[in-house]
Order: sequence, then C-alpha cells, then structure tokens
Amino acid sequence: MINRPTLEKPSPSFLLSGLLIDIIEKFTKSSISAEGVEYLRSNPTLFVVNHFTRMETALLPKALYKFNGQMVHSLADSSLFVGKFGSILESVGALPLNLPGRDEKIISELMKGTYNWVIYPEGTMVKTKKVVDKGRLFMQTADSLRAPHTGAAMLALNTFLKKEDYKQAIADNNEALISHYQETYNLHGPSDLSPLDLCIVPVNISYYPLRPGKNLLSSGVQLFFKDIPDSVEEELLVEGNIILEECDISISFGRAIDVRSFTKPYRRVLALLTPFISSSKRINLLMNLMRHRLTNLFMNRVYASLSINMDHLVATALRFVPEEGIKESDFKKVIYLTIANIKENKKRRIHDSLCEGVINLVSGESYEPYELMMKLVLKEQAATIKDNLILVNHHKLDAPRSFHRMRIESTVNVLANEFEVMTKYVKYIKQLMCTSPSKLSQQVSFKVLKTDRCLFEDERMRSFDSTHTKSREIGKPQHLMGKSSKPGILLIHGFLASPKEMEELGKRFNELGYGVYLARLSGHGTLSKEMRNCTVEGWLESVNRGYAALSYFHSKVFLVGFSAGGLLALIKSCANVDNIAGVVAINPALNLKQKSVFLSPFLDTWNNMLSSLSVDTGTLKWVDNTPENPDSNYDRIYVSGLRQLLLLQESCRQHLEQVALPLLVIQGEDDPTVAFSSAEDILDKVLSADKQLHKIEANNHVIVRGDKVISVYQPIVNFIEKQSAPVP
Repeated sequence: MINRPTLEKPSPSFLLSGLLIDIIEKFTKSSISAEGVEYLRSNPTLFVVNHFTRMETALLPKALYKFNGQMVHSLADSSLFVGKFGSILESVGALPLNLPGRDEKIISELMKGTYNWVIYPEGTMVKTKKVVDKGRLFMQTADSLRAPHTGAAMLALNTFLKKEDYKQAIADNNEALISHYQETYNLHGPSDLSPLDLCIVPVNISYYPLRPGKNLLSSGVQLFFKDIPDSVEEELLVEGNIILEECDISISFGRAIDVRSFTKPYRRVLALLTPFISSSKRINLLMNLMRHRLTNLFMNRVYASLSINMDHLVATALRFVPEEGIKESDFKKVIYLTIANIKENKKRRIHDSLCEGVINLVSGESYEPYELMMKLVLKEQAATIKDNLILVNHHKLDAPRSFHRMRIESTVNVLANEFEVMTKYVKYIKQLMCTSPSKLSQQVSFKVLKTDRCLFEDERMRSFDSTHTKSREIGKPQHLMGKSSKPGILLIHGFLASPKEMEELGKRFNELGYGVYLARLSGHGTLSKEMRNCTVEGWLESVNRGYAALSYFHSKVFLVGFSAGGLLALIKSCANVDNIAGVVAINPALNLKQKSVFLSPFLDTWNNMLSSLSVDTGTLKWVDNTPENPDSNYDRIYVSGLRQLLLLQESCRQHLEQVALPLLVIQGEDDPTVAFSSAEDILDKVLSADKQLHKIEANNHVIVRGDKVISVYQPIVNFIEKQSAPVP
C-alpha cells in the first residue's frame, strides 16, 4: 500500500472555500506568505499552531493545501457551527470540539494518514499574545493564566504508540487486542495504516502591521446590530482590518518533530524497567512521562518560528525607556543594532520590514516601517516625542486591560508580549537601553563598517569570475582614519566605477588629517553583471552606510561625489541631519551627452518581457564599454543598470529644490560624457545661499584621478576649510 495516496483528495466544497485566500490576495491589500515550507513532509502530520484570530480556523486549512497539497481537519469552538458560517467551517475541514468520538477520529485519521490535523494547543485565542511568565510558558486567557494544554501531545503520542501496539498485536496474533483497535479506530487490517510515521510540525501565524480600527466590516455590522458584545466588536475591529487593510499574514513552519525519534529513549528505558506490565499501562505511563516535555518542545518551536518585524522591536524597546526619556536618534540606534544582531545570528525569521533600508534609521533618513509604528505608539499615547526626546508613559503602557479590549486599546503591549519569547533579543534590547549615547554611536559605526564589508564580500563571491572580477583592493569600501577634530569626507564614486576611482583624492585629503570613507555603490567594484540587480535605493543605502560610519568619528561630514556619485551626494544632502556641512559635486551626471542612453528603459522592458517568456533570442542585456580606467571601471554596461542611472537623474532633479547646504560644483569644460548644462541646471535650482562653480580645463570625464586630480583637490580643500572655519 506504499504507492497509495497518503491523504484524501479535496472535496469540491473544500476547493470552493479556498476562494477565501484568492479573495484576500486579489481583492484586498493583504497578502499571505509562507516560510519554512521545506519542513512540510508527506508523513501524517499534526500541525500545532498559535491562535490569535478567529479567521485562522478557516484560513489555515486552505493555506496548508495551497503550500503542500495536503488536506487537514481541525477543531473549532462548537458554538461556531451554526448556519452558513458553520457550513464554511465544515467545508474547510473544521469539526466541533464536542464531536462524539472526537479523539478516536483524530487518532484513526492520523494512523491511516487519510487526513492531517491542525490543533491549537493554547486552547483559545490568546488575544494578549502573553505566553511567557517569569521565563515559563503560560497562556493569558480571558479568565486565567495557565500552561498550554497537553491535549495535542497526548493525541500525537496516542497515535504513534497505539499504532505500534496494533502492529505488535498483529505480529503476536493477539486477536483480542487486534479487535479492540480495529473497532475503536475503524481499522480493517495493517494495510489501512500509513507506511510513514507521524510527525509534528509547529506553525506560527503573525500579522504585519497589526492595526485595529474601524473598517468596512465592523461598520456594516454595527449598522445593523446596535448592541453587539464587546468581544464581537473587538474581533471585528481587529480581524476586519487584517482582511480589508494592507496586512502581511505570515505563516511560518518550524522544524518538524519526528515522534518515533522523540519517544525512542523513553520507550527503551520503560521497557527495561517495566518488562511485565501490560501494553495499555505502558502506553499510559509513557504518555504521562512525555506529554509535558513534548508540549514544551513544540510550543517553543511554535513561538521561535515567529516572523520578527519592526513593530516587535519598537514595542519591546519602549518598555525599557527610562523615566527621563531617550533621544529618538539614540532610540533608532537601539533598533538598528538589534536588527543587525538578529540578521548576524541567522537563526530567526525576519519580516521584510527589517530588510531593505534599515540603514535609514541611523543616517537621518525616513524609514516607513519605523514611522508607521511610532504613529501607532503616539495614537495609543504610549509615548510622546518632543524636541527629539521620546518620553514613555509607563503607567499607561503597563495599565491592566480587559482581555477582550487589549488588542484595540494597547496594540503596542500585544506586540511586545508576542516578542517576549525571544528572550535573547529582549535582553539585548534592555542592555542597549542602558548603554551611553557615545557607546551606542560607536557600536553603530563599527556595525555599519562590518556590514558594508560583508555586503561587498557577499556580492563579490556571488558572481565570482577569476578572469573578470575586480580585486578586493579595487572594489572594497575603505575607511581612512583621520583626526576627530577635523571633518569627515564621504567620497562617492561614479557609475560603473569602484572606490579605487576616488582613492587618490581620498589619500590626499587623509594626509591633511581628514577622515575619509570611500563608499562602494551596490553592484560596483565586483563583476559587471552585478549591475543587473542594482537600484537607486540600493545606491542610496550604500551612501547612507558611509555617512553613518563617518558620523561617529567626526562631528561634521562633507559629501563629495563624482559623476553619478555627485547626484547621490546632492540627494543625501537633503536628509534631516545637522552634521552635513557641505556638498561637492564633480562633473555631476545630470545631463549626458550620449543621447542613446534614453533607449535603455525601452530595452530593459523588452528584455524583461522576453525573459518572462523564457526567450533569450532578441535580448540586448549589455553593451561593450571602453572606460578611461579599466582597472577600476567595468567594460560592460548592463541595460538595466543604465535605466537606474536615468532614474537617479530624475530623482536628483526632484530633490534639487530641497538642497540648501553650501555647494561646490566642479565641472570640466570639455567633458565628453557630461554636458556643461548639468552644472548650470544644478546651480540654478538649488536653494543654497553659498554656491559656487569651479571650472576645470579638461577634455576627459574622470578628473578625480591622474594629472587633473590636483585641479580638483585644491578647490575642495578651500571649500571645506571655508565651511569649517569658526564663525567670528
């Protein structure tokens, strides 16, 4: 019977109910994603799941079928099986808790492998997400604080042990025991049993962002029913927003627990100590011995599978803000360092809100996931922000609330509760909150420097080619330490180049005592095909890392960019920070002389279309390039990278009217690549009161190295010294 399907095929009503996921994804702003799908097996499986919303009962069975093609049954509150909603629950495999012969049915189906089962060991919706108390697993329910139910563990152990006992009874020809098992669990012989052993898969469901509030569903119900119970109103405000507003529903599967392997040492010991007791007594002894241990094992894995998001970190950090408050800039450093620590360990799942752009937290830029969470914090009056100082209202934050009002009155607390299971990172956040501002800045700088180097190495090795990949010395970002009393200078190279392009200029500045950071733009300094995946946002992140690294060592920072790097310097100067003292744009590539570059968006779209059709013929992904300096620049221009350059130009044009810092534009008079109108347009549109143009006689583009470097170096030094001079 090994070749027969392990699980029953889905019924038409089950498939019809599956429209729920399609409706959520296609007609609302919400999305459903899964992580850890590799842990799903073809074995009969007991899924153990955390329980936060009522919709999970209908949503999860279909999601499981979508991700691994297997049918499941689950249990739900008996009171829900009324009318159409009850029919919907039944169609997705949910059965009432008071079903006669419930446990026998579950064990039978798991023994035979006809259905997998979903169990919620918490026993009820844990609306507060409070599952840890003094380091131990305890659920906070509407009327008690208790340990998780061991029912799921008992079902798993019963299934495995009785299946083994049934097979042994057949081998021993124990007709009485065979008859008992066949009558109790609807078996007709060993061929009914699944050839695969039972496993337990922990599942964590989380929601981001969790923002309860009025929505179309809650308003509609309140329109027709005036006196709805508080608990129903609360569920409509929470779950209605999850479905109808933009929300990521993350389903995370944890590492499976093989029940045979888990029980093996216990079975061996008990067989030696109690060789003469009956099989039924041995099974009962084993279950009593293992049920709590098994429950703690899979529940810890359920909570460890949490997809960590920005809301968790901000909510947790607020709990440790001292009474006198904390500067928001320092608070952001705590969040940034925690994110970096979580990423370095690579043992936890992280939501997209902690992926791209987190460097913005420590580089004076806006970071939307953080801003959205702080908006919730202010709305719930958990904290206030005045003059860059966060003051937490601990009395309000810690105030007890009704179980059925917690999610809508103190969402911040709910999110912090959910993260409590990550004890290592909670302790880390608490430790950072006790760290001095200067020490925080130092840690951020060192972490940024390390991250920048790691990103370079990852990118370099990802597409390593012994013939064409640039050497480490050419491509790596560089930090040239200077005197802390002098300003720091962030040097940003141009399109297709590398930090090597700015090295000669940087060393000259460093000889004068200036601290210098040679930034490496993403996609650069490795292999030209890395330009296929680069973006303007990625380039700006590279600049932000350089700025964040320098800011600890120097109270003032100057931005100096060449060509495309000049555009990035102008954009960065608009950041909401007070330590950028001036901007230098050298041959800023705002207007290019080569007009064929404007074909790149069309070619990139054409390439993407053919690629989506798995067609390579007819694509033009790159063109040859003859750089002035082949050692530091690519000899190929990828069309997709060129398109990003055009997007960078457009972004710079939109930012020019926000540029108000002192500005020096250096432009070669006969630049063959950049039109002189670039400098004129920039100076015409910026708001800088102190702005100047310095012309250089040059008929080449790359004037930041070679025989023209002195002509570039001296006016920059004069500019920096002027802006750094004390005000009389």
